[in-house]
Amino acid sequence: MIGSKYISHIVDLLLDGDDLGRMAKYKIEYLTEESFEYTGVGVFVSFKHSIGIEQHKLAIDNVLINGLEIESTSLEVGAEASVSVNKGLIDYLEIWSYSGEYPTQELADYTLRQSWTNGQGREIIVK
Repeated sequence: MIGSKYISHIVDLLLDGDDLGRMAKYKIEYLTEESFEYTGVGVFVSFKHSIGIEQHKLAIDNVLINGLEIESTSLEVGAEASVSVNKGLIDYLEIWSYSGEYPTQELADYTLRQSWTNGQGREIIVK
């Protein structure tokens, strides 16, 4: 299970859209953060998969699910996030800052907003 509330919120909103996202959303319970790679511009969060996820693989490969905007007092302009699905499994989450600078730690306050066309426009705000 994803331990970070911030990462969990991001993945939840990203996978709350089209049919592909909704199918992938059922895999969240099998994910745990394996590593965080802070790049200065953003962060890559790699996921470890728990036993049982193999039977729930999606019939897709090399797909990005995006459309989530991030605002925070820790970000100059804002950021965006996407989830990569490889070999039918959620592989990693990528977050990158529009300004080119991203903190080397998890954001304490944030607003997450679905921004894709025809999306529900859900938001999660943490102060």
